[in-house]
This record gives sequence, C-alpha cells and structure tokens, in this order.
Amino acid sequence: MQNSHIGIIGAGVVGLSTALCLLRAGYQVTLIDKADPGMGASFGNAGLFADYARLPFARFAMMRKMPGMLLDNTSPLSMQASYIPSLMPYGWRFFKACFPTNYERGKGALTALQHNTQQADRLLLQETGSQDLVKSQGCLGLFATETGFSDARAGDLHERQQQGVNLQFLSADEVKELEPDLAEFHAGGVFYPDTRFTVSPVSLSRQYASHFSKNGGILLQDEVQAIKPNGTSVVLTLSDQEISFDKLVVCAGVESKMLLKALRVNIPLVSERGYHLTLNAGDKKLNRPVGWLDKAVFMTPMSDGMRLAGTAEFAAADAPLNPECTTTMLEHARVMLGQDPEIKSTWVGSRPSTPDSLPVIGPLEDYPQISLAFGHGHLGLTLGAITGQLISESIQGITTSVDLAPFAPARFN
Repeated sequence: MQNSHIGIIGAGVVGLSTALCLLRAGYQVTLIDKADPGMGASFGNAGLFADYARLPFARFAMMRKMPGMLLDNTSPLSMQASYIPSLMPYGWRFFKACFPTNYERGKGALTALQHNTQQADRLLLQETGSQDLVKSQGCLGLFATETGFSDARAGDLHERQQQGVNLQFLSADEVKELEPDLAEFHAGGVFYPDTRFTVSPVSLSRQYASHFSKNGGILLQDEVQAIKPNGTSVVLTLSDQEISFDKLVVCAGVESKMLLKALRVNIPLVSERGYHLTLNAGDKKLNRPVGWLDKAVFMTPMSDGMRLAGTAEFAAADAPLNPECTTTMLEHARVMLGQDPEIKSTWVGSRPSTPDSLPVIGPLEDYPQISLAFGHGHLGLTLGAITGQLISESIQGITTSVDLAPFAPARFN
C-alpha cells in the first residue's frame, strides 16, 4: 500500500537514502533523529564510495594479527578495557565468521551488494542534484615496503581482482606522477580508477535532507524513547508524543541495539570508533583520496581542508576522545606529506559494526512491520543508496535486487 505511513529512525546517510527511496516509491515518510541530518557517523567518514571493499574483516588472517596490533600503540586497532565485556558476544560471532565457508559466504554477499551500488548512487545523486559534491578521480592505496606490497598483491588484492574489481598496480614513480605532492614514504600501491569520493559528507547529507523535505517528507528532530509493535502497525514514543506508523525502519547506527532491546531483538552490534583530523596542508595538494594501507588511514581532499580519517577503536560511543589516536594519526600525516600540517579540527564517532562485516538489512521475523538497516561499519556511505533501494523493494513486496538472506536479522538468532 503506497499510501502507508512509514517511520524511519536515524538521519544518517543510510536513513536519508532509505527515506528518499521510500518517498520515490510513493509512501508517506517521516524521518526522526535527535540530531541534525548527517551529524552522526556519516559526518566523519573518509568520504569514499569504496567500490573495492568486498572482503569481510572477519577472517583468520586478520584474527592472528590482532594481538600484535593491540600491543602496538601506533597500529590502527585499539580497545578500551572497560568495553571488553560488551565485546564478548561480538568476539564469539567474529571467530565463527572467520571459518572459510562463512568468509566466502560473506565475500559473496558484499560483492552482490557492490554490483548494484553505482547505479543506486547515480539515481540518488541525480534525483537530489548532488552530483557536484562527488568527484570521480579514483583513489590510491599505498604500502610502505615492497614486501607489504607484494604480500597484498598475492592476498587481498588478488582476491579483489577475482571479484572483478577494477584495479591497477603502480610503482612509486607512477604514484608520484598522479600525486606529486606526496612524500616518498611508499614502495608503490594500487589505484582504483572507479572509486569516487565526496568533498563534503555533511553537505551531501544536508542535500539529501533538503530534497526529502521539499518533496513531502517529514523531518522530526526528537529522541525515540520506545518502539511498541501494535498489531500490524508500530507506535513510537517520542519525548512528548506518540506516533503510529504502518511500517518502521530502524537506521539508528550503534543506537539501534538499545532501541531494539525491549523487543528482545539482540543484534551483536558494537561501537567501532573512527577518528578524523581536518588538516591545513599549506601548499600540499591531493587530487584524490590516498590511503596508507599499512596504517589504515585515508587522506581525502575536501572542501574544508585535507581530511585524514581512520583507526578502529572499540570503545563506548560516549567515551571521551583518545588523544593517543589523534597523535598517532598526525604522525602518519607528517610522513605522508613530508611536513607538519596544522590541525583545523578533530572528530570522533562510532561506526555500527557487526561481527561478520555484513550490514543488517530486512524485516524482523517476529515483527515484519519493522525493518532494520544498520551495521554498515566502514561502508555506510558506500552502501547507503543500495540499502535504501533494498528496503524500499522489500516493503513494496517486490523481488529485491539483491538476495537479503545473508543480511537478515535472523542470522544472529
């Protein structure tokens, strides 16, 4: 029923994309968030539409590296001791996801999503008039040593080639031709010519929100206090009112876990915090995002300066910023640029991460009027548009463009 009223919790890029897709399908849509659109995890990402990201993090090779990474204060992985009890269910599921059969299943699921991302993005960008916020210059991933580069060519990069990812191996001299202002800290790397990036993630979210409002969507800035299924509908309790919806979509990132707790829906979602520094790099310029893959950081030229984004810090979403993370990232920037950049601003936010590296997309078994769309980890921007499309197709009752079984909430039962 296209005249149904659908509520969406969460105005990040996934929630906004979902709202726009449902609005396009003819539904009445209300989007609710306690913050302004795009001000959560969507605000702070590296800005990449990472078409190459098709390998789950959950694999035994990664698990074997983790103890050493946690002991190395310059590594991109860290963990706050107080958060360890919250990680126990996640850790067990992560271990299970590492088994080869599960890893291959996850890889196939991510690849299926990625085969549909560019078309979904293109439609959303055209519809909202946001094309000028996205650049198509490809991106670079660099390695500090020839050994690391060689290992990647035989490992992850080979797997991506098998998945059909368009990539090119470049020598250090070829990298210099593309990015002459980079320091010579690397032995070469990989170029992904099809990767796009946005010059302002928050402007993109605001453009989506503006189009949504101008075309009949309702934006409510309020806090959802409870979700109460009521027969075939669902009632949301807000700060000073209750609203009934025919359908509900939960796109609230890390906060989704707590919202669903009263429904006895227990998704092993954790807070994986990422940081970014906005830098004034002086006369140093980049034409595209550049990643130092050994350190898991990306430097992206944006409208407000050079953004250095990265790290995976498992910690409570409301924990204070860890200055060690920003100090380490600034040192990486110094090496990449060959000079001391000025920090214009610092940000930390929480990615919603699942143990199998797959987002949660689709309806709840016990409450089919409630659909979930969260857990995208590092790929919220990359998978936002296709997630919105899939939720819209699912609610319309038509065959989805991608099989939702690997992403179903019930996989964690």
